[in-house]
Amino acid sequence: MAIIVSFHKALTLFLQHLKAANVEQHWIARYTRALQGPLRDMIAQQLPATVPAETVDSLPISEIPHKVIQDCMRLSRNLNDLIARRFFKFLIYADLLDRKLLPLRKTVLHRAIEQAPEHLSTQMELRQACCAYTKYLWEKKTLLYDAVRTEYHHLKAFAAWKGIHTRIGAITTEDIRDYLQWQKQERGYSAVSRAKTLTGLRAFFSLFTASGILKTNPTTGLQVKKPKKRPPIALSEQELTRIFTTAYLNFRCYEEFVPRTYKQALSRWLAARDWAIVSLLITTGIRAKEIARLHTDSIDFAQRLIKITGKGDSFHTVRERIIPLCEPITLSALETYLRFRPESIFPHLFLSPRREPLQWMGYSTRIKNIARQAQIPKAVTITELRRSFSSLCAHKGIDPLMLKQIMGHQSLVTTMKYYLSIREQQLRKVWENNNPLRYFSKKEWEGWIL
Repeated sequence: MAIIVSFHKALTLFLQHLKAANVEQHWIARYTRALQGPLRDMIAQQLPATVPAETVDSLPISEIPHKVIQDCMRLSRNLNDLIARRFFKFLIYADLLDRKLLPLRKTVLHRAIEQAPEHLSTQMELRQACCAYTKYLWEKKTLLYDAVRTEYHHLKAFAAWKGIHTRIGAITTEDIRDYLQWQKQERGYSAVSRAKTLTGLRAFFSLFTASGILKTNPTTGLQVKKPKKRPPIALSEQELTRIFTTAYLNFRCYEEFVPRTYKQALSRWLAARDWAIVSLLITTGIRAKEIARLHTDSIDFAQRLIKITGKGDSFHTVRERIIPLCEPITLSALETYLRFRPESIFPHLFLSPRREPLQWMGYSTRIKNIARQAQIPKAVTITELRRSFSSLCAHKGIDPLMLKQIMGHQSLVTTMKYYLSIREQQLRKVWENNNPLRYFSKKEWEGWIL
């Protein structure tokens, strides 16, 4: 934790944050009564008998009994509990309390892992086998939470179709074939989706085949004919320019504007924020989670570098990389935004109107709105901007090793798969435009063949 403050100081910071976020005065008074009354009494009751209750105000917030914080974090409809929960979450996100104090909700995936059987056998039901395979992925593989959750939901869908109490040893090749046919006819799954389903089921049964539970893999010999995979069409350079120009023009009307009210000041710095977000995404191609993790000190304007915290979660190592930020217009957008950015206890670079860290949904909404204003015909997401950035880099002929570092790929193979597909499209386009045989007439062509 960066700094240690007392309970009274933390309360003052929280109330100042509410005032800066333009929270109505009667709500600030209600928050003050709840935090200085019931919450203060709750902390005093949990303190040791040797500590007088009058010392609560001077008590460092790191020494607040964890039981108090855990009780406040529980789901409750009591207004005092809701206020206390928001107060403690504010302190946690501001790095004044340990993030481990955030409540861990048991998700469907966590419950599935807990229900996994200790020993594998041919008498296992599909429900138990799905849980066992999910536990194997979670503990033995280096997959992130979202990837494991997706695999579990796909297996659970197969188990629900066949019957969750069906023994795993009773599954046959015909069952797998019927399931794929059901997906095609009843659910309208494409060949690509059914191929992914088959790949997941093949890996699922391979675990039990390798463990000796099954003699043969029921997916053996099955294939789904799918169309040749083509890389999705990225945004063109002209479309990216239109998105950027739209974000800049939204801010341009406030550039020489002197706000007189809070709403006018809010509109100005939000317009500057959106311009900085769009500029950063288009010129760096960073991920959605990466831009949400940026802090005000992540950008070195003197060296023109940006430090990015990449992929990872609480169970996997978070990768970090440093990439150059040489676009003058992006640096100008960021400097302009930081000049108008309001003061906040949160170190995050981009803030919401409540002066709290901007969440993923906030980024997604702003990008879609700006793209709609730019009259881009298709839906634009942060992933689409990232794909367009890498496509433009490959089209310009940037070195794959440099592109790997910029994109944050762990393996060069990942970069080359997309890089070569872009170069192949470029080669095909050049050949179609410069193929000398295209100028032959039919008569000349037939004569040339003979």
